[in-house]
Amino acid sequence: MQKTKPRISVVIPAYNEEKYLAECLASFQNQSFKSFELIVVDNNSTDRTAEIAKSFGARIVHETVQGMIPARERGFREALAPIIARTDADTLVPPNWLEIIYSTFQSHPKTVGLLGVLSAPNEKMPDQIFLWFTKIFFVNLGKFFTGHVFMIGSNMALKKSAWEKVKVHTLDKLVNEDVDLACHLSEVGEILFVPNLIVPISLRRVVENPWKGAARYLGDYPFRYIRTILIHNSRFKYLKIEYPYTTSIQWSTSWRRFVKKTRTRMNKTRTKITDRMKLRKPTPS
Repeated sequence: MQKTKPRISVVIPAYNEEKYLAECLASFQNQSFKSFELIVVDNNSTDRTAEIAKSFGARIVHETVQGMIPARERGFREALAPIIARTDADTLVPPNWLEIIYSTFQSHPKTVGLLGVLSAPNEKMPDQIFLWFTKIFFVNLGKFFTGHVFMIGSNMALKKSAWEKVKVHTLDKLVNEDVDLACHLSEVGEILFVPNLIVPISLRRVVENPWKGAARYLGDYPFRYIRTILIHNSRFKYLKIEYPYTTSIQWSTSWRRFVKKTRTRMNKTRTKITDRMKLRKPTPS
């Protein structure tokens, strides 16, 4: 890193990440690209997260509103560079990560965002599985449903000037923050898939708590993924899912109307059947 204005700002949201943050920040010490700043967004941590970030020379900013999106957005606002690279506190980036990001933006000046590839977290797992995962869910399905690729929170970059033109959804419990950001950025310019921009995926949530981790990746994450697509896909406008904070209310209201109509129909049907049975019942002689 250098003291002059950096060309890339690296934003790392962090909440109680003392166990992983040091390794993440250490991976930036060997970057071939030197003109960058490190920004760690302390999102109400109660452990040594801020202390560790400071020991690596990172700039620490504090965000009191809990959540990935508020922390990420605070980091983006504080960024000094025209290019913002975003990764997670438990991610280890390769030495050429920032160099690839910078050179790609230089060779594609109209591009506003970059999507990289996830690789296996260790040698025991094949990289091909995670390459397929990236291509299917973030490239192919993204293009099919929205006309553009999505972005991955642990391996993405964007131009700050493009981010300043969009207004993202703010509730990360209702949308996938990286997919939602990509959908908004696509309105400003092109998002490019870069196959050689590779970082290993972190499965620490599954390792630390298998049941909770499985529920996150097999339940919560797919639900928010689908919900985000529905919000941004014009084919589903009839569902009136325009803003995530009203979506649950709208769906709840629609469901209540459906239940009410169904009950009314069932009561009418029951009445008709009862009346017919009375008519068919033989009268005593």
